[in-house]
Amino acid sequence: MTDELPYKDGNALWAAATAHAKTDAQTFGVTSGTLLRRFVVDRFLARVFALPGDEWVLKCGNAALTRVHDARTTKDIDLLAKLDNLDAAVARLHKAVEIDLEDHFRFVITGTHMASGRVMQPDVDGYKVSIDAYCGVKRRDHFSVDMVTGSLMTTKPDVQTRPGLISTIAPTRVRLYPVVDHIADKLCATQSTYGAAGSQPSSRVRDLVDLVVFARTQYVSGTDLIKAINSEWAHRRLPGSAHFAPPRHWDRLYSAAARQVPACGDTLTFVAATELVTALLNPAFDGMATGKHWEPSSHSWTQN
Repeated sequence: MTDELPYKDGNALWAAATAHAKTDAQTFGVTSGTLLRRFVVDRFLARVFALPGDEWVLKCGNAALTRVHDARTTKDIDLLAKLDNLDAAVARLHKAVEIDLEDHFRFVITGTHMASGRVMQPDVDGYKVSIDAYCGVKRRDHFSVDMVTGSLMTTKPDVQTRPGLISTIAPTRVRLYPVVDHIADKLCATQSTYGAAGSQPSSRVRDLVDLVVFARTQYVSGTDLIKAINSEWAHRRLPGSAHFAPPRHWDRLYSAAARQVPACGDTLTFVAATELVTALLNPAFDGMATGKHWEPSSHSWTQN
């Protein structure tokens, strides 16, 4: 790719990226630092998805950002490895960072340890991988990859192209965790309890933010969503039938979180968010969404 780039070295490319980020920040209402971080992450993901086969799926925040460019920002990368074990996945990740795309970037894995600080889902194993990012000879960023095996997928990954920052660098195509499974995952995370005694409600109000973003932006198959919710609910061994009842203390937290996410639009109160997500989910709970699709512009289910 170097022959096609009008930048002689990493310093020149980084200067151009910084200039583009400052310009785009004014357009998109985010900081230039956020856009530079996305650029770095994009170059890393270009290597991951350059590997032969279909071993990787992008999850969580960066998957949402690929679908909706003004969704909430995220610091780390979440990857689902469709491999038998985590050690094999780590070995493949090492292979990915060794790929030279001739874009003046290189990535160095600096550490790997078992995921901690959160409750893993049943049958899901995770590693946290620390990575240094270099453009040219200078380290430009540091981030972590939360890598898991065993996450449930009920349909094929979505393939989409990430937004670029530099026009002379080809956009990166990635495989995304299916939107119906992403919604089911956020729902079940909201309804799960945590802590040593398993009695503490979730503190992750950003899961409600993500559900609002999906409800406002994504076309969703009702039939596929029903399958995804029922499968994820059973996979996590949650009690009773699937339902949506976000923790009440989120009413103090939601507005501040939503105001940082342009894709939330005017859904800025806890009541409005709960009403919108309930409209999306309730017909999946009772089966009425079968044969229908969610229309984000009207916030309603429509017959196929």
